[in-house]
Amino acid sequence: MAARDKAIQGREDISRFVVHLTRDDYKDFDFGSTADENFRNIIEERFIGAYSAHCINAQQIPEDAEKSFYVACFSEVPLTQLHLLTRKMEGRRTELKPYGIVFSREFILSKGAQPAIYINSYGDNTDIRDAVDSLFDMARRTGFKRGEIRKILPYLNAMHERYDFTWEREWRIVGGIAFRPKDVVAVILPLEEELDLREEFIEKGIPVLSPGLTYEEIVNQFSLQQKATRTAWIRNKKRRSRK
Repeated sequence: MAARDKAIQGREDISRFVVHLTRDDYKDFDFGSTADENFRNIIEERFIGAYSAHCINAQQIPEDAEKSFYVACFSEVPLTQLHLLTRKMEGRRTELKPYGIVFSREFILSKGAQPAIYINSYGDNTDIRDAVDSLFDMARRTGFKRGEIRKILPYLNAMHERYDFTWEREWRIVGGIAFRPKDVVAVILPLEEELDLREEFIEKGIPVLSPGLTYEEIVNQFSLQQKATRTAWIRNKKRRSRK
């Protein structure tokens, strides 16, 4: 067992997994869709795209440089706390839905993921923010095309009295991420909805969980799903033997 795994063993506030949740984005992009359609597209294409520029200085990014700031977003929230991400929150522009994919932390690390870096600007704490603004200006002078500074900018996020999302435990990957079925730890679907889709995943041996479940409920769901997967495998084997 790795040193980090030993250190977090028994820690319910730390997750071994990261999740990507979808949202309705048809109002934001011409190609946008509903959250469930976006989820289906991700599964079909085996790719989580990056379509929005992220940076503490996002409003200052010129249009011709935006793509270098496009990131795919994930959260390291414990699986029993997913419902806290999908609930409606006053003042929050992004409304995540109960559709998504669970990956291991090791997998997204291997893809170059990086936790979002929050710059403290609470009260009079502006020294680091001023330094970050200077870095942004340096990168802007090169058109965001040369130098190493530009590579860190998409991971920088604001943190002050009017804007603080540190609780999201966000991870980011510039340019999106491709994955294989074996990379998927589980998928996230609404509880007692999408029954056909749920059954399809279970028959393929991919666990399904829903926001709001406790650890015991998740284990119980996975146990029932494993039995259903075994039953489906036996049924399909019998069908093939008759042909």
